[in-house]
Amino acid sequence: MKPNWLGAAASAFLVLGVSAQVTLNTLLVENKPAPLGIDVSPRFSWLIDSSARGVAQESYQLKVSKVSAGASDVWDSGVVSSPNPYLAPYGGPALTADTTYFWSINVVTTAGSASASSNFTTGLLTSGDWGSSSWIGKNVSIVPASLLTAFTSAQWIWATESGQTVPNAPPGQVALRFTYTPPAGKTPASATVLATADDQFTLYANGALVGSSPNTTDVWKQAQIFNDVSLSGSSTTLFAILATNAADVGTGGPGPAGVLFSALIAFTDGSTALVSSSSSWKGINAPIPANFQSPSTSDSSWAGVQTLGAYGVDPWDTSVVVAAPTPTTPTFTTATWVWNTAVASPVAGNVAFRKTISPASATATPVSAAIVMTVDDFFTLYLNGAQIGSSPNASSEWQVGQQFDDVKLDGAGGKNVFAVLATNNPDATSGGPSPAGLLFSANVLYSDGTTQAVVSDGSWKATADIPNDFADPGLDDSSWGAAQTEGTYGVQPWATNVGIADPLGEHPAPLLRKSFTLTKQVTSARLYYAAGGYAHITLNGLPVSDHVLSPGFTKYDTRMQYVSLDVMHLLSIPTPAATSSLENVLGAELGRSHYGVTQGSVWNWNSAPWHGEPVLRLVLSLEFTDGSTQRVVSDGTWKNIEGPTRLDDVFGGENYNASYEIPNWNDQGFDDSAWNTALVATAPKGVLVSARNPPTRVVASLTPVSITQPVQGQYVAAFERVVAGWVRLTAQGPKDTLITVHYGEKLNPDGTVIWQDEQHYYENNWQTDRFWLAGTGAPETFEPKFSYKGYQYITIFGWPGSSPPTPADIIGQVAHDDLDKYGDFTSSSDLLNKLHVAAVFTLLNNLHSIPTDCPTFEKNGWTGDAQLSAESFLSNLDATDLLGKYAQDTTDSLAAGSGPPAVIIPDSGWGANNQADPWHAALILIPAFVYQYRGDTRILSDNYDGMKAYIEFELGRSPNNIATTGLGDWDTPETSPLGGNPPEDPRVPATAYLYHMFDTMATVATVLGKTSDASSFASQAVAIKNAFNAAFLNPSLGYYTGVGDSGYRQSHNLLSLAFNLTPNATTAQVVADSVVADVQARGTHLNTGALSSKQLLPMLTQHGHADTALALAEQTTYPSWGYWIENGATTMWEHWLLTARSHDHHFLGTFEDWFYKNVLGIQATSTAFHNVNIAPAYTSSNLTSASGWMRTPFGNLTVSWANNGGDAGFSLNVGVPVGVNATVSFAVGAQVQEAGKPVAQAAGISILPAVAGGPVRVAVGSGTYSFVAK
Repeated sequence: MKPNWLGAAASAFLVLGVSAQVTLNTLLVENKPAPLGIDVSPRFSWLIDSSARGVAQESYQLKVSKVSAGASDVWDSGVVSSPNPYLAPYGGPALTADTTYFWSINVVTTAGSASASSNFTTGLLTSGDWGSSSWIGKNVSIVPASLLTAFTSAQWIWATESGQTVPNAPPGQVALRFTYTPPAGKTPASATVLATADDQFTLYANGALVGSSPNTTDVWKQAQIFNDVSLSGSSTTLFAILATNAADVGTGGPGPAGVLFSALIAFTDGSTALVSSSSSWKGINAPIPANFQSPSTSDSSWAGVQTLGAYGVDPWDTSVVVAAPTPTTPTFTTATWVWNTAVASPVAGNVAFRKTISPASATATPVSAAIVMTVDDFFTLYLNGAQIGSSPNASSEWQVGQQFDDVKLDGAGGKNVFAVLATNNPDATSGGPSPAGLLFSANVLYSDGTTQAVVSDGSWKATADIPNDFADPGLDDSSWGAAQTEGTYGVQPWATNVGIADPLGEHPAPLLRKSFTLTKQVTSARLYYAAGGYAHITLNGLPVSDHVLSPGFTKYDTRMQYVSLDVMHLLSIPTPAATSSLENVLGAELGRSHYGVTQGSVWNWNSAPWHGEPVLRLVLSLEFTDGSTQRVVSDGTWKNIEGPTRLDDVFGGENYNASYEIPNWNDQGFDDSAWNTALVATAPKGVLVSARNPPTRVVASLTPVSITQPVQGQYVAAFERVVAGWVRLTAQGPKDTLITVHYGEKLNPDGTVIWQDEQHYYENNWQTDRFWLAGTGAPETFEPKFSYKGYQYITIFGWPGSSPPTPADIIGQVAHDDLDKYGDFTSSSDLLNKLHVAAVFTLLNNLHSIPTDCPTFEKNGWTGDAQLSAESFLSNLDATDLLGKYAQDTTDSLAAGSGPPAVIIPDSGWGANNQADPWHAALILIPAFVYQYRGDTRILSDNYDGMKAYIEFELGRSPNNIATTGLGDWDTPETSPLGGNPPEDPRVPATAYLYHMFDTMATVATVLGKTSDASSFASQAVAIKNAFNAAFLNPSLGYYTGVGDSGYRQSHNLLSLAFNLTPNATTAQVVADSVVADVQARGTHLNTGALSSKQLLPMLTQHGHADTALALAEQTTYPSWGYWIENGATTMWEHWLLTARSHDHHFLGTFEDWFYKNVLGIQATSTAFHNVNIAPAYTSSNLTSASGWMRTPFGNLTVSWANNGGDAGFSLNVGVPVGVNATVSFAVGAQVQEAGKPVAQAAGISILPAVAGGPVRVAVGSGTYSFVAK
């Protein structure tokens, strides 16, 4: 799919009436054409076209109907006097959920009237509108679904005891009992039991010991399963539990204590019954009777238990899982470092190792193994001849042990052969011998539940004379020597420096399906779905939409988004004459997104407060021709199984094993009788809201510009530019062939890709996809569904066959939020044009339901980056809803009571309570920018309380009105390429932003009619400004300085100008001149970071130094934007140095404001561009032309100018949309013509009074104008 670069597409609307000079188009509801899922009071927008000049809207009338366009059975606004064609509010009765409404608009303008109509459909407006639908997910339990449902509905309980503050209890033991009396005529035979306790428990049934939980940390997170528990010999059943609460590890005092229990009791007649922990249980603490578990011991004196809340309650949430046993992760403690016996001092080269294991018992069959291993320097691991995985080939990667979970053991006769190809690289300094060793540890699980430890030791075989079939299980390795032991784990030179990663730890994505039949004709079919994580939904085998990575990321414990779609075209519907029903099938595959991250990282996404297994909630709403309705919902009748996506991680990538593919699983006619029933899961905490941000889509497909093999076995594909997305890979080869794809933005000098996680942000995977072939004998294709990467290059390991991949085998998919283009810029400068294109690509690459910092390393929604680029987003893209969602996400991050918003949004809890007001300012400035550009007051009112609470908090920690920050003008040229604060006083930018926030909030409060707040904010802003100037304005120098500054600081002075902190215009000019002097002293180079780069060019231009601004913009030596372009940049970088960490980072590339406001000269003088100045800054310079446009709420505003030279003069073409008033400025004393006539004679143009020494100015209304000034 190609991106829509033509602006907002005209919605599906009907033109009802039109005068000769006026038409309506682009009818929108909540900024969307004919939208589904509206769950707020709707606002209506439209655009007016007219060929006449000076046209303005005078009034409008809206009508809303359930019946037809033009009708008003729901609401009629009456005639409303207003010049604005945007965000007109609905004022009728409450709307009905899941209902289509027709709306019509009649507009009266100064040139005539026009009418048009469109429609919208409401979403699910309350929790009740989701009806009987449930959250469902993967059920991999080996227990019956009914028992699992009972367990996830049971109550946490504990005995009542002194010193108890629920859910905390003192350390110690309690006894719990429940006596079950079966119905008359029923005799209990056996039971299947699920139980857990925080911290440990021992279970008894009818006095007999059943079993205990292991004595391991956090064992309560794994429910214990007891099968075939005998209940015979008694008419009643007594369950007794001795539960232990350990002391809190931090305080040694009380800690969370609870028991969760469910049992499925089977009777002798084959029927069953369920019992669970509840208030019916009894409990006792000290003293616990010696035979408390015995049926003969009376519990009549025992007290009732404390019920602590149902499964899902804090502090346990939904962390208790029920799953089949798997081998535990081994450690290196008993493993021995080994190498080849052939040499005493290891040299560079390869060594092969083998280890054959056999069952200890003839009745035990090997099932699976968990493996951890490392090699100094590199390894590839095989099992029975099939490649399992490899380590990254990077410096010091031996320090990260690779983990392989649930490796299936299926060797002939129970024997299994591990083989390793190990590589020792030469010493990086001398080129000679270097430390070499292999360390291996595995836990093998057998069918009888026993385990076996396998470690590297002298029993392994090793050889440097490596045969081609060294990994073949049938190879005779009897001639190989025994491996040389070098010492157990901890020996030098490696010591205990090996950590354990989990790159192949399996967490398979579930496949869910539901078959249903239709017997009648359908008139509408709307699908609503929400997910904890991502959901790829199909209907009758086809995707329900072209959305990817959906729904978007939110703070899941506060709000979650649902998606609304029309799926009528995908249904199999009986014909009117048909008498039989037709099957239809809904399918879903669930991914983890940020909801269920499994690997650890710097940002702790794996321990986010909402963390859980992926879940889905879905409603398919059907209406039939006879007026009846039907709903198909997610519930316990759905079926599920694990699919071929064996691991997905939004940061790490995906592991996909095609051997697990199930043909036609999501289509009609498939037999799912062998599948498990879906898990009915505990509901996530977030409130469900309709998806606000534009959908993420694959917007382009790229073929590589080159494919090389810089190193044997590594193919590198290069693409035309840095993008965000993934590759679609097609290959053919034997079963279990592993193809590994690593993604990166940069190359090493030898042409290999820099793809390693060199900063060790992530424990396991990073930007890596793995594809195991099924070996079908035909080409097989893999395309990730649940992760995206930032890349220009990929490297492929394990490509099958002797021929290299072709471009058709490697398709680069570009995926980001699909925002319409809302502006563009071009000029006579090739460099400026390249910078603009690169900046916009960078913005787009960083849109995946939130604005991120970079799509490669972090994917974090840093607030500083977002607020700095907000105007760039709004100038170039239809970013209103994206930023509106992000503003709400930011408000959601505020702690209860008071405090700052998080610095990354949404946040996992990492970095909470930072002091970084230039970053926190996103909470204030992004809503203000959206209001300024789009006229949206709702974004102000929705977030106002949080905005006010935060700035008052920030003021409270700013003594004497002077703030400070831990994040300043990040990444000036002096800083590390990995990022850092500049050598300057952080109080200057912090206090500048403190003032800017209060000044902005005064305007926000005024707009919302909060006059008392507005006055207070304005007064406080004055006080901060005075304190700022007293502290930092150097009276002897005339510009701003701070304590500890390293020389002159451009940042201090640019922020002072941008935020109007200077006490007067004279000082402002001195400050601007000082910036220019420093720029010139540096050889026309900047010295700015993220905060001040945005202000550099505009401030110089506005203060009479447009020539210096242009020279900086066109600079191509370090440090400059042009330096990036000269060195091959296709996007913006994170740092001015070539060694910048990220090559897809927008916060230094914020010159877009300057292109639109100064080079094109489009400057709004009132909200939503109702009034604008058009004053290009370069009417006589080396820049000979520029043109561009911006979408305003009134329509497209266009500017095109050229310095023609000589008598031809300066030409300026302007297009002003209906309803906008523009003041157009020309050089002092210019003689101006329009369409070949003096402007005084031109229609629709007014000459404004001249100001001494000022420009020539004319006022125009809507229309197109062609000016020439001489």
